[in-house]
Parts: sequence; C-alpha cells; structure tokens
Amino acid sequence: MVKELLDPKGIEIVDPATLHAALNPLAWKILNLINEQPQYPSEIAKKLKVNEQNIYYHIRNLQKAGLIECVSEEKKQGAVCKYFVPTAQAFGVELAGRKKQKEVEISPLAKDFFFEFVRKGVFDGSIVVGSPLPHGPHLTEAQDGHYAIHLAMFLGKFCGLKPDKFIVKLDTEMKAEKKQKRNMILIGGPVTNIICTDVNKKMKVFFDWDKNWFIQTGNMRYLDETAGIIAKVKNPWDETKSIIVLAGVRFMGTKACVLALTQHHEKILAKYNKHEDFYCVVKGLDRDGDGQLDDIEILGIR
Repeated sequence: MVKELLDPKGIEIVDPATLHAALNPLAWKILNLINEQPQYPSEIAKKLKVNEQNIYYHIRNLQKAGLIECVSEEKKQGAVCKYFVPTAQAFGVELAGRKKQKEVEISPLAKDFFFEFVRKGVFDGSIVVGSPLPHGPHLTEAQDGHYAIHLAMFLGKFCGLKPDKFIVKLDTEMKAEKKQKRNMILIGGPVTNIICTDVNKKMKVFFDWDKNWFIQTGNMRYLDETAGIIAKVKNPWDETKSIIVLAGVRFMGTKACVLALTQHHEKILAKYNKHEDFYCVVKGLDRDGDGQLDDIEILGIR
C-alpha cells in the first residue's frame, strides 16, 4: 500500500526500491520534463534529443514503479499519443525509527478511483452541489449539499496542497457559467442538482419517475429513500474528463453514497475498472437505532 505524507511539499513516501526507476540520469530528465507539463514519449525524445526507444523504456519503468501516470490520450497522424505526468510533486523515502506525523494510509482502490481529480497534490475539478433555493424544473431546494464537507475531508488525504481555485460550485452557477467541461463530483440527484439532471439522461443506471422517484438498473427498481447511486462516467461535455455522481432517491440516499465511498470504498470499489463506466447502488442502514445512517448495504454493482 502506498503511503502519502500530508506535507506542504506534497511528498509521496515510497519504498526505496521504487525510486530505482528514477535514478537513471535519463529517467530523471524525463521526470523533470513532464513535471513542467504533460508530454508524450515522441515529444520527449525530440526535446531531449534521445532515441525514442530509450524514452519508451524509461517511461515503462517509471509507470510500472508508480512514479508517473498517463493523464490523457490523443491521436496524431494515425498513432495514439499518451501524455504522462509525475504522480506527485516530490518523492521520498522514510527512515525507520522516527515517529510518523500526520501519516494516513491511502487505499490504492480509492486513489485509482479519484486519479483524474488529483494532479500533483492539487484537486483538479469541481464539487457541484444543488442550490438551497427553489430551482430547476421541479423548483426544489437541495438538502444534501452539506454532505460535500464530509467528502472533502476524505479527499484531503489525497491533496497535500491547497487548490488554486474555489472548488465547490452550486449547480445553478455551473449551468450559468457553462463550466461543465471539467472533472466534476456531483452531489445530489436530478431532482435537486440540475447538472445531474443532464448527466442522468446518459447513465445506464439512472433515476426515473413513476408516481415516485426510483433508481432503475436493468429489470430492478430501487425506491427506498436511503438508496443511492455511486457512479463514475465520462463527462458528456468533454469525454477526456470524468464525472463522479453521488446521488440518492432522497437526501438520505445521497448521505448513504458519501458514507459508502468514504468509509467503505474497499468493498464498493472491489470491481472498479478505470477503463469502464462504474455504477454501484447502495442502501443506507441505521445499525445502532439512533436515527442516523452508520452503515451501508450494496444492492448492486455494474
């Protein structure tokens, strides 16, 4: 398991053997070059005036070691060019014996799920919550926007640096400013979040209406107020970006989704594949009978 140290420099603590891939002088030059901006191997070879095969060799080693990652792909002259960046702003090893401070264990599954949303220790995207004022086709008032705070506390494990812009947006702001072409985490379903209304039309597991709102997946319908969808799909406004949806049939269902992803992600994401759209339907549970959700049940994963 990779360990991340919440440090102002965004240092990722790795096993000493992992750094071996970066110790070669050419590999080190590649790391520094792609740290400036995402670049593809052929472009790197030209800039460093090195044989392209040598660049591919070190790119493979660096990627296998987890020191770099592919952030986008683009077709150029019939070939697919993969753009790479370092997975952290800095890498380091930790000596044994000293007391660890502010160290948190990051699940590889969770890190993979949010990989587009964190670049060099900075959150890259927007968390979109429903407006608390009457709005949208149903003139509803969102009651689940505050759940974004709990999600943000969880995302803080991944981000060692403060964001360079305000990351939380109301759905009405996002719609008015036409800023949908970015990575987005949508809190709340199509009744209270009008950005989710648009995305819902493209989803294979979706919200529908028949006397009451329900979740439709295949031949199954889920009407429970604590049921919700955790989904990760391509952004329909820009398919190079991603959208994560945390939305319930009612606001308690949205809370169940946030609870599931932040506290039960090992179970939720066991079948996650970053090359495919992901859907998980969950239900919130009140195990201790105090009227508050404290556990979840997985109803289906697609």
